Amino acid sequence: MPEDSRHFPAAAMQLLHEQSLLQINLPKRFRVIDECIPVYETLCKIGQCNLSVGRIYEGHLNAIKLIKDHGSESQQEYFFQEARIGKLFSVWNTEMSSEALTAQLSHSKLQLNGAKTFCSGGLQIDYAIITAEVDEDKQMLIFPLKEYPKLIEDWSLWNPMGMKNSVSCRIDFSGIEISSDLKLGELNAYQQQPWFSGGAMRFAAVQLGGAEALMHSTIDHLNAQNKSSDPYQQQRMGTMAILVESGKFWLQKAQEIDDHQQDYSSAEIVNFADMMRSAILNISEEILQLTERSIGVQGFMENHPMEQVYRDLKVYLKQPGPDLALKNVGAYTFDHYKK
Repeated sequence: MPEDSRHFPAAAMQLLHEQSLLQINLPKRFRVIDECIPVYETLCKIGQCNLSVGRIYEGHLNAIKLIKDHGSESQQEYFFQEARIGKLFSVWNTEMSSEALTAQLSHSKLQLNGAKTFCSGGLQIDYAIITAEVDEDKQMLIFPLKEYPKLIEDWSLWNPMGMKNSVSCRIDFSGIEISSDLKLGELNAYQQQPWFSGGAMRFAAVQLGGAEALMHSTIDHLNAQNKSSDPYQQQRMGTMAILVESGKFWLQKAQEIDDHQQDYSSAEIVNFADMMRSAILNISEEILQLTERSIGVQGFMENHPMEQVYRDLKVYLKQPGPDLALKNVGAYTFDHYKK
């Protein structure tokens, strides 16, 4: 796959559809296969293959969950059938304050003004859940992108050193009218806890896959260089193996919470998500450092398997609010500490 900010990984997404992986969090009656596929393990494996694909895939699962949680019966029936046949979904919330997306009701239409940034997948996505200001509130909309061929991908804000193939461009929705029937959920539903913060468990799972891919690149490189017997390399590899394995315990717990969320309070889920994203951030950053020290300058050559994964993970780890997440874990711990 060409590494290009404008190159959407269409072949990879088609493969995910053919393997029924775009359907794994749909209600059972909409899935092609009955097998229950674990979401977080799948996110990790896809991240291990390609972090940009993992980012787009995570956004797709996020959109499906939002429709499950907030969609009307008719919306669920229609959009889940669309997902079943391979249509791609995403969630675009990020914007610049100077051009925040707004929606004004006019008869049965919503008039949009403003733009979204970091629109992962760009116009290759079929349906994007976007948030728009209505007075001082936020309203989710399910936007059918293919029905608006005049929309333009703006690449001026997306020239990153990594994660290029997530094609996270800017899209301006100014002047567009859409049906008010495409409103998803109540006002401010997007920010409802626990899953506004709990969604961090998904991107953390993808990040762990990238960290594991770096470990594998290091193993391959050191084997090729006949350095696997070097005691210092073995020490670094032992540390990496422990870090990756510890990350997989976080995935297992995340899956348990997702499968049995009725057994956990909203505060417990939010706290776990903040813990998990903080832990996997630390795991990933340490593996980046260990990989760099193990391989050295050779790993930063453009033809080296480590080089793109290293850059992609560096960029993907820059998720918003890491300090706040860790601070919230500390506050929760003080509040719930019992002797």
